[in-house]
Amino acid sequence: VEGVKPRETAYALPQSGLYSMRSDWNKDAISLTLKCGPDGGWHSQPDNGTFDLYAGDRILMPDAGSYIYSGDPEWRSWFRQTKVHQTITLNNENSTYDPKLLYWNTNDDSNILVVENQSYDDLTHRRSVIFVEKRYFVIVDEAYGTASGNVGLHFQLASGKSVSDQKNNTIRTDFPDGWNVFLKTRNTVGKIELIEEEGWISHKYTVKESRPAFCFNTVKKSSTPVIRFVTVLIPYNQKRSDIEVKIKNEPKNKVISQMRIEIIENNTKKNIEYNL
Repeated sequence: VEGVKPRETAYALPQSGLYSMRSDWNKDAISLTLKCGPDGGWHSQPDNGTFDLYAGDRILMPDAGSYIYSGDPEWRSWFRQTKVHQTITLNNENSTYDPKLLYWNTNDDSNILVVENQSYDDLTHRRSVIFVEKRYFVIVDEAYGTASGNVGLHFQLASGKSVSDQKNNTIRTDFPDGWNVFLKTRNTVGKIELIEEEGWISHKYTVKESRPAFCFNTVKKSSTPVIRFVTVLIPYNQKRSDIEVKIKNEPKNKVISQMRIEIIENNTKKNIEYNL
């Protein structure tokens, strides 16, 4: 008996901290699933804010996996690290669990999710994810608090070739056919450095393989209230649009409660607004 496709394409499960957005229920759909939930115990990893990205029946930005649970504490610890997930760290240290859902809105045009995690005693991570026209994503990451040190925004790609551009702060997968993903990040507050990191992924228990991993790093001073990264995340099949993003009402010294974003795609402007 064949099932019936769900009518909805976006789901929020705040108690577990799982949120999903997808373009449709076809095989070639674009889909992003994000985690920002409570401490789940032994099987949980300190990775609030992380996500997986799929497009065209291909996992473009998968989770690292667990690799092993016992017998090899070094590798068990490596795969659990916050910094090997798609999220923010302070000095590459593991984060804690203190999640909040701040905003959730879905319509036929775009989906918007805003979550927050008190990742460190003196640094909170707020992540806004906008699924624009159900074709690509705009992600705004705000790290705010009195902390000082290296604030890193980490991303990992599927195993295979990748291309990075340190001058323009871009990374992408490089599959010869089918779907790929392109990612461009900028720090709107200060300087940014694109660093290639050690990357591993485990699809099967005790089996691992290398994969591309990167960090957009910036130095935060205790006198700097907030660090803000703006990322354009574009899954594409063969041809990719040229997309630029600007926050129109960006404050310098605090997080944004009323977001106003201007998106320019191939010389066409689009505005998205929401109020927390």
